Amino acid sequence: MRIGIEAFRIYRKHKHGIDIVALELIRQLQKADKKNQYFIFCFDEQENNLLYESDNLKIVCLPNVTGPIAEQFIMPFLTLKYKLDVLHSTGNTAPLIRFCKQIITLHDIIYLEKNNTFKGRSLYQRIGNAYRRLIVPNVVKRADRIITVSTSERDAIVSRYPQLNNKIEIIKNASSSHFFKKPESTMLNTMVRYKLFDEPYILYHGNGDPKKNVNNVLLALCLIQKKGSLPFKVVITDISERKIKNKLNKLGIPQLLPYLILTNYVSNIELPDIYNKAQLFLYPSLRESFGIPILEAMSCGVPVITSNCSSMPEVAGDAAFFVDPTSPESIAKGIETVYYDSKLKEKLIQKGIERTQLFSWKQSAELLQQAYESILDNKIVAINTQINLSIPKVEKNPL
Repeated sequence: MRIGIEAFRIYRKHKHGIDIVALELIRQLQKADKKNQYFIFCFDEQENNLLYESDNLKIVCLPNVTGPIAEQFIMPFLTLKYKLDVLHSTGNTAPLIRFCKQIITLHDIIYLEKNNTFKGRSLYQRIGNAYRRLIVPNVVKRADRIITVSTSERDAIVSRYPQLNNKIEIIKNASSSHFFKKPESTMLNTMVRYKLFDEPYILYHGNGDPKKNVNNVLLALCLIQKKGSLPFKVVITDISERKIKNKLNKLGIPQLLPYLILTNYVSNIELPDIYNKAQLFLYPSLRESFGIPILEAMSCGVPVITSNCSSMPEVAGDAAFFVDPTSPESIAKGIETVYYDSKLKEKLIQKGIERTQLFSWKQSAELLQQAYESILDNKIVAINTQINLSIPKVEKNPL
């Protein structure tokens, strides 16, 4: 079978979750599946040494045009040129014109929800969301199969599009193999680069997206700081100093700035070093379709605080401390509880390491291969029970 995988941005320098998921799955398919022929469609960008051709995998670099043009005008032609049986679009959207079977990975439909506004987003994010709102409602109805990453996201999709119920399969994400507990001597370069020396710190992925809940995190930290000096610094990744200063000024808490260490974007290769030295990982998002950073932190032996909503309890199980992301008081209490309770920390660390064993890129790729092979016979592979993951009640923390 000839399988095309659209993974336009896997070579870009500043990779995010969707790119990493595609790259990890492609690597596993290349390694394990010798029966089928894969064609990877991507842009030739800065990090084009992450994937190599083999007997079962060909890399097709597209011209340097915008994503929508490549997707809607170039991809249909390429499906004919390479005589594809299946085209898998991995980034939430897909070509409207199709000449073969079509699979779409719909990581989330946050951009379609009523409470999802453009406020607080960058121009790039606004344009991307506008494009998805235009394309997704049409392509999901025509797709032969839809893959999503969690039960909670599947429920959200079916709630909006009940007719897709029998088309949707769940293939869960995992953490990459380079996330693990490291000896301190291997982390020195990263610590020097980001000026993370002897002071204890907690880690929080900020990002400019409102769902990352930056305002409530800053307010929570201010509540702790008002009781006295914060006993730790807070490392915030993927957000600029200018944006943080603006938020602090609007919230009326500029005094918090000296306690923050702002790294801007950190590469996926360097992230494990920063996780490893963190006292805890804070991930109180308002909405996530999965939450790979939860597993990354757990793999590095870091206790996790996350939200009691959306997909996060599904991913974390009983291995995290849950908070109400809409309440700065709840976030502050969670930080203080985990930071000062050494026994709780150890329990969370141990349970986290055990939890990560339930997620595997290898297993996810095997299920994806089954989906490819079944689609020509119009069979629905029963993979929604990929992993028997219990979703805990999170009104009270289990530890």
